[in-house]
Amino acid sequence: MFEGIRKMSSPRRGSLRVVLSAAWALICLACAAPGGWRGGVDRNAIDRVLDAAPMDQVHFGVYARDARSGRVLYSRNAHRKFVPASNQKILATAAAIYLLGPDYRFETALWATGPVEDGVLDGDLVLVGTGDPTLSRRYWDSGEAAMEALADSLLRAGIHQVRGALVADVSAWDSTTVGPTWEVEDLRSSYAATGGAFALEQGELVLVITGGGSPGEEADVSWSPRGDSDYVTPRVVTWPADSTTRARASYLPESRRLLVQGRIAVGVVDTVSVALRDPVRQAVATLSRVLAENEIEVEGGATVAWETGALLGTDCRSGAVRRCPAAAPVAVLASPPMSEIIAGILEPSQNWMTEQLVRTLGAELGEEGSWSAGTEVVTRFLVEDVGVDSLDVAPRDGSGLSAYNLVTPRALVRILEHMASGPHAAIYRSAMAEPGEEGSTLSRRLEGLEGRVFAKTGTISNVNSLSGYLVREDGREVVFSVLSNGSGLPSSRVRAAIDDVVRILAGQSP
Repeated sequence: MFEGIRKMSSPRRGSLRVVLSAAWALICLACAAPGGWRGGVDRNAIDRVLDAAPMDQVHFGVYARDARSGRVLYSRNAHRKFVPASNQKILATAAAIYLLGPDYRFETALWATGPVEDGVLDGDLVLVGTGDPTLSRRYWDSGEAAMEALADSLLRAGIHQVRGALVADVSAWDSTTVGPTWEVEDLRSSYAATGGAFALEQGELVLVITGGGSPGEEADVSWSPRGDSDYVTPRVVTWPADSTTRARASYLPESRRLLVQGRIAVGVVDTVSVALRDPVRQAVATLSRVLAENEIEVEGGATVAWETGALLGTDCRSGAVRRCPAAAPVAVLASPPMSEIIAGILEPSQNWMTEQLVRTLGAELGEEGSWSAGTEVVTRFLVEDVGVDSLDVAPRDGSGLSAYNLVTPRALVRILEHMASGPHAAIYRSAMAEPGEEGSTLSRRLEGLEGRVFAKTGTISNVNSLSGYLVREDGREVVFSVLSNGSGLPSSRVRAAIDDVVRILAGQSP
């Protein structure tokens, strides 16, 4: 159109160009102005939400782009780094589904490192740990049920006796069980559970505390998964019927025991979920117990091979069992596909499973199954494959529990755009939380936007976030990220402001 105007020979050409230039300048001024409309988004309305007290004291970063044209609809501090809370899961899950694929499955296998004759294995029985995050009640009846399935497979393979030991080969992963930058007080909580190359029940221990028949009696404490019979040291006392229950679990690293102490009212039954804190050893103890209950005798007991090169059987070494000519798989559990694992992470915001993914990326594509190797793989993917500016991301874990994670709103939008344009777009979008979706973190948020918002929430102390996709009233799609830091306010108030921003982006009134 403008080429045609330049070729006009009419004497009105000059004044027409002035009019067009003035009109174009007004349009551009409206686009660039801090308030006003842009692509149907009322920027003034968003500003009013974020600039009203007490939100004006909160550090906000907002970035929204039209999914089809890429046009920026709203931007505030989009280039600045924020602590993302669980929006960090977007980085880890995007890397996992792209680099490992939606059909990737973990395998938890038992290997015989010697000959089997007449139901007797003359060697060690080795479980090669791969970090399977699905050995839990989320995907099985329980983590112990998964171990029962392994025992059943072993019996069907004709093995009833092991002359060697049950050995968990976890040498492909480091032995660290605590996120390197997590807060100490979080470590007792189930949301800060940590895992390893072989772990059950999302790293959690469920305690069932039952009050005695009269005050002063010792309360009964049972737990699952049940590994070592003396792992839990109970010191809970029964109090009068009108008392409140106060039970606290503390991990004692020197003795590797969990101390449970407190009080509970007469006849009351209370359930408490805490971080397991010794996940690999307790998973091995659970499997050992299950084998014994299924009358599979293991003469050499149970142990863990933490380092590579340990002798297993007569000819195999830890870290190389799969390549050992004397070894053969005798029982295998395959996990659900990565597509289902991603949904199990994003919808409920599951921390433990995300950390398992990060360390798996390190084991599969880096030097080892560690947080440092895993986050290096994630960063490399984001910078080299997605095109994120290297200064826009600084991951320290996968779940977002660490307050040391940093990411910009524009980086999150870029990642989401990359996912939306790739072969796994539908899988990734459907794995995110939706308003009204039971069991998801948006089940009670953004009412009226059901089926139109697919997003990841995030909450830690003084941090709230929401990033994802939305469909506007006019049918256009928007990719957005809203990050907030340093609020000093109840999370519910900040979340309400974030939801107001999303409603405005969607074309609704807040």
